Amino acid sequence: MLKKILKTAVITFVCNALVYAPLLRAEQLSLPSGDLVAPEIIQETYVQSVAPDSDHEIMVKVTDDVGVKQVTLYYRVIGESDYKRRTMQKVGLTDDYLGRVNADEIRAPGIEYYIQAMDLAGNTLLHGYEFSPLSVKIDAGADTGVADSTEQPIFDADTGEEKKGISKWVWIGLGALAVGAIAAAGGGGGGDSAPPPGEATLSVTASEPTN
Repeated sequence: MLKKILKTAVITFVCNALVYAPLLRAEQLSLPSGDLVAPEIIQETYVQSVAPDSDHEIMVKVTDDVGVKQVTLYYRVIGESDYKRRTMQKVGLTDDYLGRVNADEIRAPGIEYYIQAMDLAGNTLLHGYEFSPLSVKIDAGADTGVADSTEQPIFDADTGEEKKGISKWVWIGLGALAVGAIAAAGGGGGGDSAPPPGEATLSVTASEPTN
């Protein structure tokens, strides 16, 4: 009787071992590989502005001790709540990854973004954060083509230096004064006669005022 019980127990143990052995091996294979190091992201050139109606390119260098699986760019217009995502493309055989935001996706005052890198083991690293992104403003210093309508400087013809303290309105006033003096002198007599004693002749020489 005892031998029969022992025989049954051995058979049961062997059967269970054969059934659960593949599951045990699968569980062992699914254990972490030991890669616990996240990728590294370096942005060597950070551009803070973009010209109106232009694309904006973002370049980063991503390295990992095993291998990089994916680099993702998250971006949005400043002031909006939702981020768009775009997979950054590896540049040739280098460690550089390039992301491009098209001009039609960039609106005032600019865009903000952050980057996520993931390695083959699933470790991730962020460059910038969703709550604290990097920003790129639209360049407000572009030439608008509107000329300054204020007083323009006057330059000396010989030295090329700017003449200080003389407004074009002063030159206009002196010109008007000269015309008035000539008219007054002409009304006192005709011909080529000299002016009466005690009367002065005013002569004003002025360069043409600038516009």
